[in-house]
Amino acid sequence: MLTLVLAESALELVPKELVNHPLVVRDAKRRHKRPEELLLDRSYHHRAMTKLVGSERRGRPDVVHITLLTSLGSPLNLEGKLRIYIHTAKDRVISLSPQVRIPRNTERFKGLIEELFASGRVPSGGEPLLESHKMNLSQLIKAIEPSHTVGLTVRGESRSVSEVAASLARERNPVVLIGGFPRGHFSIGATKLANETVKIYPKGLEAWTVASWMIFAYGLAAGLN
Repeated sequence: MLTLVLAESALELVPKELVNHPLVVRDAKRRHKRPEELLLDRSYHHRAMTKLVGSERRGRPDVVHITLLTSLGSPLNLEGKLRIYIHTAKDRVISLSPQVRIPRNTERFKGLIEELFASGRVPSGGEPLLESHKMNLSQLIKAIEPSHTVGLTVRGESRSVSEVAASLARERNPVVLIGGFPRGHFSIGATKLANETVKIYPKGLEAWTVASWMIFAYGLAAGLN
């Protein structure tokens, strides 16, 4: 079983300092919601975000959306050998049932996450497919109890993806950390949670590319593909 953690993800509700911005108000009217119920989205709120601290790493729900679509549709997940957690930069953790079907439409996906952040679980009754809890990355890693944790970053030691996958396939409970943000690097705190940090390509790659590559390589190494 491979556990994939999309860490410090750019997934958050509109912060209070932006709820009265005309762009946010206009988007809220378009979607028939209150501004504070919306996910921050650079596609709609770019000019409103210019003065936000760390704005270059925020407001990109598409990063999580595309990564989930590619990861949940992988043979590894279909065989029940993949667990996925989303940790957000605002220290919320989303856990997913392997059976969850993520909407392919970005707007519908945003609506799903907004519902999740409001209620804490989706659906609200019965067995949840998605759950959200207030939890930092350290607490999540402690709860998973990994036998070995690898952080994938261009600041890590250069190793081939097949070599990394082969070593993870020998572990009892391996965890891979992938940044859920559009650019930049893990925080120092996140880096310290990994047993090792590894660079599998000389240049930065999109989160969904890294996840797909790692999942496929792990499946091959574990004899599951």
